[in-house]
Amino acid sequence: MKQRLAAVALGLGLGLVAAVVPAGAAPADVIRDDEWHLRYLSVAEANRHSRGEGVTVAVIDRGVDRAHADLAGAVLDPVAVSAPAGAGPDATPAPSGPPVAEGTGYDPDGRGTALAGIIAGQGHGAEHADGVVGVAPGARIQPIVLDTPPTREPSADELAAGIEAAIAHRTAVIVIGYSVAGSERLLQAVRDAQAADAIIVAADGDQPGRAFDPYPAAYDGVLAAVPLGRTGEVLVSSTSGRRLGLGVPGSQIMTTNTGNRYRIDDGSASPGILAAAVALVRSAYPGVKAPEIVRRLRLTAADAGAAGPDAEYGLGRLDLLQALTRRLPSPSPSPSAGGSRPGVSPAATPVAAPSSPRSRGPYGWLLGLPLLAVIAGVGVYAGLAERRIRISARNEVDSVGVQS
Repeated sequence: MKQRLAAVALGLGLGLVAAVVPAGAAPADVIRDDEWHLRYLSVAEANRHSRGEGVTVAVIDRGVDRAHADLAGAVLDPVAVSAPAGAGPDATPAPSGPPVAEGTGYDPDGRGTALAGIIAGQGHGAEHADGVVGVAPGARIQPIVLDTPPTREPSADELAAGIEAAIAHRTAVIVIGYSVAGSERLLQAVRDAQAADAIIVAADGDQPGRAFDPYPAAYDGVLAAVPLGRTGEVLVSSTSGRRLGLGVPGSQIMTTNTGNRYRIDDGSASPGILAAAVALVRSAYPGVKAPEIVRRLRLTAADAGAAGPDAEYGLGRLDLLQALTRRLPSPSPSPSAGGSRPGVSPAATPVAAPSSPRSRGPYGWLLGLPLLAVIAGVGVYAGLAERRIRISARNEVDSVGVQS
């Protein structure tokens, strides 16, 4: 018991140090060793196959602190959006507010900066051995900045505006670290992203025991990040159905914080990890459409919980190495020439009914004339033959009568 209390105290102490010590002063072994999710997912080996180069991940949140030493060169210029009723995204400069790290980024609560570090952290120092390294350090972050005060959660329509802005900037992966009540606009934005070949990753719950609304994670085609503990157990139960849920680390994740500091994140870190995994696979298979990327993640997931997909683990635990390297069977041909849209079941795609093999078009009956002629000829011949036989038989009878 004493050993356990000591371990807890040590962990809390390290977390406190990480939250307040600037990046340049934080011991490398404290920060990097606390990134247990890197070992859990074998990220070092996965990065030998892909680092996420060429993939941009849109982080829809309240901002990203681009001045963090571990994010140098990884974060693009922010795009701010607002969501007045019935209006589209307003691409304006980042929202006004107290500057963070000499005016290079605004992030009032650090959530966006935390997601950015999990996805594309670069580390710093000699050979980038210090600080946070992301799961996809070759990817780039596109901050989509919501004009939402930190005193309330973003609304469904505000998230929809963020998705619309991400689509306009042609991002391949979109990550949303919130779960909200659904709306028609949010559903339409998700569908538009799928039509644009983007993959949306969303949080499916945050802290254990905390009630939450299940959207956009519950929408068809959205990858739901299921938070797991260090031993692979599910931390948050869900009502979303987790149709495309994948279990990823989501407890005590070391990552970047505003002001060139660090933080330990729970729950909300998991969508960043899953989005980074998607970025690695998209980078490893350039030109492959989103539905096939999702199929690869689904078929390579390690089954957990009840056999097959379930409402607890979803599709199972993410197996990053298998997703990057396994040779998969070719997908079944699409039922339509244009293929089915992500998130739409092939059975729901209209397919023209196959024509009957007997159908030959409006003049197909002409092809049967030769056969009718043959049948008619046979009938005539048979009739003539029968007549000759009858005539011959009658003549024989008449001949016999004359002789008698």
